[in-house]
Amino acid sequence: MAADLPGIVRLRDRREALTLRTILTAARGLFAERGYARTPIRLIAQQAGVAPQTIYAHFGSKAGVLGGLVDLLDDEAGLPDLVASVEDLPDPADLLGVLARASRQVRERCGDIVAILSSGAAVDPDIAATQAEGARRNRMGVEMVIERIRSAGHHVEPRAADIAVALMSAGVHDSLVGEAGWSLDDYEEWLRKTLVSAILG
Repeated sequence: MAADLPGIVRLRDRREALTLRTILTAARGLFAERGYARTPIRLIAQQAGVAPQTIYAHFGSKAGVLGGLVDLLDDEAGLPDLVASVEDLPDPADLLGVLARASRQVRERCGDIVAILSSGAAVDPDIAATQAEGARRNRMGVEMVIERIRSAGHHVEPRAADIAVALMSAGVHDSLVGEAGWSLDDYEEWLRKTLVSAILG
């Protein structure tokens, strides 16, 4: 059948991906503006130009939409490309530089999503679960880079992953960029040097 031709399947996949992104973008703006608890599915649907049933079909619930923001964050912050770049970097300082770049891009491109999760995690279990998933993915990426450095024969601080996760935290970024007025370039360069010093010694 014509509907099963590869080109039509790819077009259908692209349309579905566009619909998902539109829903997540609408939810992102509404959650930031109104808060998660005060944003009903019908309002997300209205903002995205889809039926509420479309949201339920793709995400299952409002909590599912919130969980989708972690995928959106990964994509918009360019994390898949950064992960892929790790394969071509033999130098441990350059590998740690990828972590610094990832931390910068998450804050620069998706600071609103980070803020939504940070501000609501203490009061809403859905937000807390989504924040925990984001933290789990972040730690996995850090551990992948640390293991690559270690397996190449370089000495690595035994608690390297814990140190990197702490240095890359939103609190450190907010203190330096938000409160002290550092530029994102200053923050990224400081983070790179500090990760190299703390992890490689």
